[in-house]
Amino acid sequence: MKIALLGYGTVGRSLDELLKRRDLNIEVKRILRRNKDPKDSRVTDSIDDILQDEEIVCVAEALSGREPADSYLKMIMESGKHVVSANKAAIASDFEGLLKLAGKMGTTFLFEASSGGTIPWIENIKEIRETDEIVSLKGILNGTCNFIIDKMEREGIEFEDALRTAQSLGYAEADPTADIGGHDTYNKALISCSLAYNGFVKKDFPVLGMEKLTRDMLKELEAEGKTVRFMMLSERSGDRYAVGVAPMVVRKDSIEANVRQNFNCASLTGVTVGELKFYGQGSGGYPTADAMVRDLVRVRDKKTEPDILEKKLVYDDSLIEGVGYFPFGKKRGLLSELIVEARKKDVFMAFEHEEDNEVNA
Repeated sequence: MKIALLGYGTVGRSLDELLKRRDLNIEVKRILRRNKDPKDSRVTDSIDDILQDEEIVCVAEALSGREPADSYLKMIMESGKHVVSANKAAIASDFEGLLKLAGKMGTTFLFEASSGGTIPWIENIKEIRETDEIVSLKGILNGTCNFIIDKMEREGIEFEDALRTAQSLGYAEADPTADIGGHDTYNKALISCSLAYNGFVKKDFPVLGMEKLTRDMLKELEAEGKTVRFMMLSERSGDRYAVGVAPMVVRKDSIEANVRQNFNCASLTGVTVGELKFYGQGSGGYPTADAMVRDLVRVRDKKTEPDILEKKLVYDDSLIEGVGYFPFGKKRGLLSELIVEARKKDVFMAFEHEEDNEVNA
């Protein structure tokens, strides 16, 4: 199977190397990148070279940011080619439109690498949704944020020092706003919840970043046998659901509290299967590229089904209630209301879900 690759950054380059290393009968015929490489005849700076090449069956999209990736994804589908993407920003920006376009054109659209790095998160959501009702999702889905918190805990350093270390190791971008501000996790939560609940979740659910976390706050929680992890949390009851992204208070003896470095840990709960947890590398070129390879193999083997999300979902923030930990003390309330208060007062807030932890309000 001949494919094209959009983007040749950390993920794109890693994907190219993995496909060369593995005997999968998948060949990268074209690479779209800004700077043409005279040593590599595959490289082009024109998307038309890819769209018009009838030998190219599938396009692997590894660009960053919403545009031009979103436009390219739609152009590729309209040309009748299959798509594998790692770009959660582009996917989340018009998830409904992309899925419907893929269905209309009869093309495959896969995006395992968009959420959770190498963890087989998306495919397991789809599989379990077919035979069970998923009623809850939660998880650490950003390796940068987890690395920073883990570094603060283990070395007793402040947020800015941990962030600089993450940047020096390549775990954080020069501008880390998307990670520490929560938008990266927001994108993954939107994709995950829509698939799990078989309908499109609203775009303006509450998100609170972790920029104001301090070592003193971690010490105070440690005295209670607890700590913080930056997570998404969602609950569902029938067609009603709630979802939010924020620093979450977890018990020190929980699995989440012991997720280290840049690893991810995502959980889903089904009516029949109960809680299932998925753990693994959450960021980096090779882990993300590995998830893309698995999607490419699905396209090669024609083991795919269209994602048709049919339910009309209703947002109900009363489904997630707990305790907010503020610098001035604790306050019981809905996650959405506590996030609004933290933003208004411009302070840190960590949320403790009553169903997950013992709450001492």
